[in-house]
Amino acid sequence: MADRRRRTGFVLVELLLVVAIIALLLAGYYGLSNRPAASNEVKQSVPARSIQKAKSVECANNLNQLRQLIQIEVIETGEYPQQFNPGSQGGIGTCPVSGKPYQYDPKTGRIWCTTPGHENL
Repeated sequence: MADRRRRTGFVLVELLLVVAIIALLLAGYYGLSNRPAASNEVKQSVPARSIQKAKSVECANNLNQLRQLIQIEVIETGEYPQQFNPGSQGGIGTCPVSGKPYQYDPKTGRIWCTTPGHENL
């Protein structure tokens, strides 16, 4: 009988140790970074930063595809399209971060994102 109690106690200690290790790993992963933030920068967890970066890459990819569509139009017709309807492009006409539609200048054929931080994409 005493053997059974000791064994159960040992399993409980092991279980608590595993839970503590998992908690430490999750705290390190989801915790805030140690790098100093600028005064206007909000600290984000690792997954939040990863998601933000992925959306920025998606925005750059959308703009690249739209620029290619404009170039195809220039090759076919010899001039820039006079209007650009972002909704007709299957969801790539808006920034995935802010949801704002991309801006288009028909005189120059330039298309850009108005979301802060995406000016140079």
